[in-house]
Formats: sequence, C-alpha cells, structure tokens
Amino acid sequence: MPEKLAAFIVDKRRYILAFFALAAVLSVFMIPKTVINYDFTRYLSESTVTRRSLDLMETEFGSIDQISVLFTSLEDGVCAQIAEDIQEINGISRAVYSPDSDLKYLDGVKYERLNIYTENTDMAALSGELERYLSSRADTGEFSMHGSAPESISLQRRVAEEMPLTMLIAVAVVIAVLFVTSHSYIEPVVFALVLTVSILINMGTNFIFDSISFITFAVSAILQLALAMDYSIMLLRTYFELRDGGMDDTSALKSALQQAFMPICSSSLTTVAGLGSLMFMSFTIGFDIGIVLSKGIIISMISVFTLMPALIRLFAKPLRTTMHKPLPLGGRHLGRFACTRFAKYAVPAVLIPVIIVSFVLQGQINYTFTDTSMRGTDSVYTRLYGRSEPLALLVPSRGTDADYETQRALIKRLSEIEYEGRPAVSSVAAMVTSGAAALEYYTAADLADMLGIGQIRAGAYLGLMGFTGNRARADELAEKAAAFMPDNAQAAEMKALVGFAKGLFQTDDYARIVLSLDIPPKGEASFGVLEEIISLAQEFYPNEKLGFAGILMSSYDISGAFTSDILRVNLITILAIFLIVALSFRSLSVPLILIFVIQGAVMVNMASSVIATRLSSVLPKLFHERSVFFMCYLICLAIQMGATIDYGILLTTHYINSRKTEDKHAAMASALRLSMPTIFTSGLILFTAGLAIGLVCTVYYIYSIGLLIASGTFFSLVMVLILLPPLLLNCDKLIMRKRGKV
Repeated sequence: MPEKLAAFIVDKRRYILAFFALAAVLSVFMIPKTVINYDFTRYLSESTVTRRSLDLMETEFGSIDQISVLFTSLEDGVCAQIAEDIQEINGISRAVYSPDSDLKYLDGVKYERLNIYTENTDMAALSGELERYLSSRADTGEFSMHGSAPESISLQRRVAEEMPLTMLIAVAVVIAVLFVTSHSYIEPVVFALVLTVSILINMGTNFIFDSISFITFAVSAILQLALAMDYSIMLLRTYFELRDGGMDDTSALKSALQQAFMPICSSSLTTVAGLGSLMFMSFTIGFDIGIVLSKGIIISMISVFTLMPALIRLFAKPLRTTMHKPLPLGGRHLGRFACTRFAKYAVPAVLIPVIIVSFVLQGQINYTFTDTSMRGTDSVYTRLYGRSEPLALLVPSRGTDADYETQRALIKRLSEIEYEGRPAVSSVAAMVTSGAAALEYYTAADLADMLGIGQIRAGAYLGLMGFTGNRARADELAEKAAAFMPDNAQAAEMKALVGFAKGLFQTDDYARIVLSLDIPPKGEASFGVLEEIISLAQEFYPNEKLGFAGILMSSYDISGAFTSDILRVNLITILAIFLIVALSFRSLSVPLILIFVIQGAVMVNMASSVIATRLSSVLPKLFHERSVFFMCYLICLAIQMGATIDYGILLTTHYINSRKTEDKHAAMASALRLSMPTIFTSGLILFTAGLAIGLVCTVYYIYSIGLLIASGTFFSLVMVLILLPPLLLNCDKLIMRKRGKV
C-alpha cells in the first residue's frame, strides 16, 4: 500500500467510521429485500433435459402440483367431508379421496390420505393456507402434508429457525477462541465490529441479485466470519509488533497498513480464487455461492484496510491497557520437532503415501444429488403407500384413439421394468389410466340410461351433436352434451370430471404420463432405470420432442455435468492459486509445494468419507455410511484450497524471511513460533464455524457442508504443521535460490 494512501486512511478515520456506520444501518434494512430461492431446478442449465421439460410442461399444462395430506384416526366420513370443503379454497382445483386406495391401517391405527390438486398458484402460500385451515378444524386431529410444496415450506422453516442459533453458537465460540489466543482483551471487540459490519454490508447488498439460494443465505455469513478473520489478525499483529518496537500509535498504524497490505491481499486473493472457481460450474448454484462469498471476502478485506485502522486508533488505549499473555500454543516445541531427522524423513515417508492412497480412494466417493431424508423408506407415509418417486413424461398427442393406444402400449412396457427383482413402476397416472372413463365409448342406449330418456331420443341427440355411428367417446360427448343441454346436472358434472382429467393429462399437442417409481432418487441402479424409461419412450416416439421431469431426472442431469464441474473447479482453483503464490514469492517451487500439501489435505478429507462408509459395515456402532452431497464436495474443495493455503503461505513467508539471517533449522523453528498463533487461531475459528453448522443445523444440504469444512480444516492444519516443514527443509536449496523479479 502506498504511504500516502495509508496516511489518508488513518487521518480520515472519523469520516470512514461514519461511512461504515451508515452503510451498516442501511444494510440492515436491505437484507429483507433479498429473495431466497429454495428450488434447485432454477440453477439447471437451459440445455438439460429437466430444464427443457419443466419449461415445456409449464407451457402446456401450467403450474399444476399435488399435495397429499395424511390424516390419523379420523371419524368415519370426515375425510370425504374435508375433500368436499377444501375445494372452496382458491387455488385448489380438486380434492380426491377414495377409501379403496387411500384408507389404510398400520399397527392398529387408521390412516387416510387426501390427494389435493392445485393449479396456477403460489404453492408456498397455498400450502401455508391449507395447513392453517386444516389446523383450525375441530375434526381433523393429527395430520401431515407431503409433496414438493410442503417439503419446501418445512425446509424454509428449518433454515429460518436454525440459522440464527447456528450463527450465535459460531460467534460465541469464535469470541472464546479469540479471548484465549489474543494479546489484549479488547482484540475480540475490534474483530467483532469489523466483521459484523462486513457481514451486514455483504448480506444487505445481496438484493442486487434476482435471488440467492437458501444454501448461500444459510452459510455465507458464518463462512465470511471464519474465512476473513485472519485478515484482521494479520493487521493487528503487525500493528502490535511495530508499536512494541517503539513507534507511536499513529505511525505504527500507518506502517502496519503498508506492511500487511501484500500478505492480506495475497490471502484474500487465494480465497477469492477458490470461491471464484465455483462460478464456472454448469450447475449455476455454484455461481450463486461463489459470487456472494467472493463479494463478502472483498468487502471484508476493504473493511480491514479502512474501517479497522479507525477502530484500532479509537481503541488504542484499551488495547494497550488490557494486554495479557496469550495462550502458549507450542510453536517452539513443534519447531524443535520439525528439525529432527525423524520429522524430516519419516513424516514425508508416511504422509506422502497416505495422500497417494487417498487420491485413489476419493474416486470412490458415494455422491448424492438430492436430500432423501424427507422421503425416507422408514416414514409412516412410505410404509403405508410405498415409496413413490414421481417422474413426469411428456409425449406428443393430439388426443386421438391411435395416440391413446400408443400410450397404453408404452405404459405396458414401462410396467415390465424391474429394480432389484421387483417392478420399478408402482403406479401410473395418465389419461388412459386415471382418466380412462373419459375415453370409453357410449352408445345411444348408454346415453339413454345415463340421462333417463328414451333410446330413440338419445340417438337423436347424438346425431344432433354431430356423432356418427350411433356412438360417441365420453370426453367428446361430455363437452357437447353440456353445451347442448346446459341445464342438465349430470351432463355438467360429466364435463367437469372430463375437464379435470384433461387438465392434468392432455392438451392439444401433448399428453402427460406421471410414473410413481419404487426406487431411490439416487444411485447408478436408479439411473439405469431412468435410462431404460427414456429409451422406451424414444422407441415409441422416435424423432419427437419428449419431456422428462422429476427429482430423479434432475439428479441425473446434475450427475452428468458433475464430472466436468469437478475438473473445471479443480483446474481453475489450482491454476489461479498457483499464479497468485508464484507472483507473491517470485518462485515456481513454492506454489508447487504448497498446492501439493493442501491438495493432499483435500484428498485425505474426501477419502475419509469412503473409509467411514466401509467401516460402517464392520463397526456400525462407531461408523455410519457417509455419502457426500455433490455441492459439498465442490464448495469445500474451493474453500479448503482457497482459504487454508493461507496457513502454508504464512509459514513459508516467515521461513524465507528468517532464512535470510539464520540457518534452515533455526529459520524453521522461528517460522513455526511466529506462525503458530495466527494459523492456530484462524484454523480453529474455521473448524468451529464448520462444526457449528454441522452439529446445529438439521438441513442435509447445509450441515453436510459444515461437517466437511470442519474435517477439511483439521486435515489442512495437520498437513501444514506436520508435512510442510520437512518439505521446506528438504527443498531449502530450491526455495532459497535467487528468485526472479515480477
């Protein structure tokens, strides 16, 4: 940082304080204006089958959804009465209850299911209204709601309830860590003020985006707190060193800004490089998370350079009077250990093969692409009505008899598909199944019986309505009969039933076939079933525009892009960090060593999931299967590479600086002694923040990220403090040879 800029920041500190205070207040009012998105399909590429199918289904059928309500121990006739009453609620097109299929008993308890169909409405608002209505009735008793909309509502509630507590616990732990490791009891106050303002500004400026994902909303504040903390620590430690060296407060602050500028910039740039790599994912939730967190890191860095000097100057006297001896972290002992022959040769001989084995094992991770906890196989609903993973097929259809015959033939072939020795398709809802009555043919005699008129008169009606052959298909008959006999109640009811069925399953150009699959929405075997369904549909409708939509289809689409996303995120992260570190150290060997160490920690972290899964079959009480949500891998890869490499950069910087005046063993001892407080403090904060997310939050997508970040930080600390020192010592000549100029 130029001397004049540092002087300007310190001299104009009062104006800077006023600016940030105003910005923080405005941000508080802007946070509620941010739109939170809970729909993963919004982030699918336009080229994916799911995205194209959802757009086609929206165009052809509109916003039609289904909610199932499961009632427990209702009085006889109450469920049918509820089905009739709730059709008065705006947005509900029909409520269907059939005792034959919806009435079940389990363990002596009576259960009844009510299927509710909705259209062209805000599903979140309707679900809330429906829940309030059912709760207000005296005859409903205990009930639960099932379907995509209720699951989304439940997810929103859990995020809203759990994240404040998670943030509170994380902040409390961070402050406790800072009190123990700080040099002054006022340090945590200064850090807390800087980061609170930074977090508020970052959250307040999120309104500039159309929306942000609920994952981004849930983890961004805590991760910003953990990732940006070491910037504040670097600046304050530099200030203390200069002030203790004899400078006055103002001069020490100006010099600290100049000296800490490049280390903090390098640290923040590596973090932004890691997070920025997520923005190149084909699944654009990566862009969402990457840009919000990168923005937060940049805001934090700017706050450290501008707001923090003003706070340090404001609290200069308390910082001096509340000085205390920090917790001894054993840097000297670790430095002596690093210089032993055992550490120099045995540690790399053990850990490098561990990294190689981990690289092989991490390729066997069991990835998941959706949260299956709400549709678990042990739920009461699943035990009663079976596992039902819906998949919607859109096929061309003009509504002719030939079209319907093709659908029947396709459905027959689909019912023959097997999964683990049983039918994969448990039920089919289509015009030719659920709406089959609308496709039956009625003769004049049938019409006479239905309307209570003479057969000759019924035949005359058929002729007047334009039907030939003395017969008519029910859907066409219902439409014309209702117009021909507007006052006939039976004709009107028949038209309404046919209209409901066609609204669900048939338009002028397309038919919708909804399959209920008795398979999990993940895994290669399930994807194999999906591929068989797609192949069959293409066989019956060659060279036609088809649609496939559902959780399984979106998981399939995401998995198809996942391999390329992993490679892309890895390469961009590694290349960007390599360039930043190479320019910072003016060396090619240093970035290679640092990237190897941190990438090794990433491999060990990911391999631990595979090892835990394998041990779960042998020691189920100690270990459990650990599948990895695909976004967790990518987010943790970016954060672990981008953030924890700072620990290696700090240690290497101290080593190179000490090496100018000391031999390599003494330089390593000095480097570990100087680096340990910052590395331990920053690492412990990131570890505890991830652990807080993982242990407090119950949302699968979020707690998985927290636990993986916590374990990743732990492995990075181990690698930086145990493996990096011997690598630096053994490569000393390569590192210390004359480095080129930038």
